[in-house]
Formats: sequence, C-alpha cells, structure tokens
Amino acid sequence: MTGPKTTINRLFYKTLSSTVRAIASILPTTALVVGSVAIASMPSVLKQYSLDAELMMQWKLPDKLNEISGLATTSDGRLLAVDDEKAVIYEIDHEEGRIVKKFALGKPTVKGDFEGIAVADELVYVTTSEGRVFVSAEGADGQRVTFDNFDTGIGAYCEIEGLVQSTDNSRLYFLCKKARTKSGVRGLTLFAWDIAGRQLQPDESVLLPERQIMQRLRIDRFSPSGVTIDRESGNRIVVASRQRVLVELTPDGKLVNARHLPVSRHRQAEGIELVIDDKLVIADEGGTHKARLAVYPRDRTNDN
Repeated sequence: MTGPKTTINRLFYKTLSSTVRAIASILPTTALVVGSVAIASMPSVLKQYSLDAELMMQWKLPDKLNEISGLATTSDGRLLAVDDEKAVIYEIDHEEGRIVKKFALGKPTVKGDFEGIAVADELVYVTTSEGRVFVSAEGADGQRVTFDNFDTGIGAYCEIEGLVQSTDNSRLYFLCKKARTKSGVRGLTLFAWDIAGRQLQPDESVLLPERQIMQRLRIDRFSPSGVTIDRESGNRIVVASRQRVLVELTPDGKLVNARHLPVSRHRQAEGIELVIDDKLVIADEGGTHKARLAVYPRDRTNDN
C-alpha cells in the first residue's frame, strides 16, 4: 500500500524534476557562464548592499537574545525575532539595537527548536526544525498569547532552518538545511506551503543549485541558516552561517549572485531580513559571546 508520505514524495519530485529540466533547457539564453558556474543574467539586489565594515552598523544585543534565531518584519515595518529554544517573540529596534517589547506563546511558554519566523496578514508564524508551525496574533509587551499549531510534514524530508512569507502573504517558504538520509530528497530545497489550504505546494518548491553556489564561492559545503525575500524582485536571499556567505536566487531557483560576509563581523548568522527602510539586517547567535545585529545600507545607484 502506498502511504501519504510516499505519494507526496513522488508527486513532489516528479514536479521538481520537470521544473529542473525546464530550467536547464533555457539556461543558455537566460544565464551567463562564469567559469563553469551559471549565473542568471538579471539585476542583483544583493549587489546593491555594501558589506564594508565602515558603512554598516552592528549592535551587541541583550543577553536574553543570545539564542536569537530567525527575523521577520510586520506590515508596518517593525522587526521581529524568535528565540531558538522557546516561543518568545521580540520586537527589536534595528536603528538602536534595543528590545522594544516581547511576548510569548502559551503558559507555560512553548519550548522547541525554533528556526524561523514569518508574518503574514498580521499573524505571526514560527517553525521548529521538524516543521511544526505555531501561529498567533502579535502580542503586547509581556503578554502571553494563545496559539494554533500544525505539523507540515516537511520535517520528514529535511531539517528546517529558515522561514519566510511570500510577497502576497499566501505562502510560507521553508528552507531546508539538511536532507534526511532516507527521505528521498535529492538536495537542499525551498518548500512552498499554502497558508489558506495548509498544504505543500510541490510545483512551487525548488531545489537550490548547491553545486553552482559552492563553485561560485569556492566552498566545499553550503549550509543555509536563514532566508528572506526582496519585495520588488521576488528574489530570495539566503544566508549560510558556517560558510559566512550570502546567496541570491530567483523565485525559480536560478543563481543570481553570491558573496562572502565579513568573517570578523559574523560568528553565526542565523537570521536575515530586508526591512522597509532599504536595509539588510542579519542576526548572529551569541554562543559564548553577545548576540549581534548587523545592519547594511542599500545603494540603489549601484545599478547592474
């Protein structure tokens, strides 16, 4: 008998395979070749951000944010962060590096390995590494809020390490850090999830071009730790903490740009967000040090 997991798996990778073949068939006319690495020939959002230490700001965060994980922005542009070990949500002023408020899910506070946060239609979504999602309204400072939760099933395929909402708030995208050994998953994937229907969208999920990324950056492994979406282009910006790199991809997974982060500034980049005042914000877990929040300016005159 074929179980639901097997059916989803076959459907998902049948769709992905056809998508990859379609992309490959048009690659010669839509991409430039740098060495042996295909780079999509389109304007790069990432190129417009200066990663020079002289132009950026970086804040040391309070001890309670030492385990900071994902980042997200509200519809009015406020920055939210989730704790890595419990469902506590913080609002952070990225211009001053201070906590504005915090609220928690449940009483007692829900615990878990939280790896991502997103905000869609005024609801806050946080996901664990196993793909269980907790959703609630935004709370006031010090408030404990009620919540709903559901299992996406994506955790059966991979370890999740990032979450972001689509520009129209209809989808959640789950970033895969590591495929499960016996899951049948062929590589790192950005899984698309329909919010209203609460179901996986195989035809909108894409494999990440790992080999191209590693060749482009001259690294031997790519371990994503966070993802955000540029609202204008729809391009995905992925950060990898261990390799200290940023990667820009089109919505269908083509590589646009890839850059190294300043090593001295980023010990363990776990969260990334593009805020509405045209800044790129990256959060680093503290470990044995203070957690940090880096803010990089955008230069729109740096056209492509």
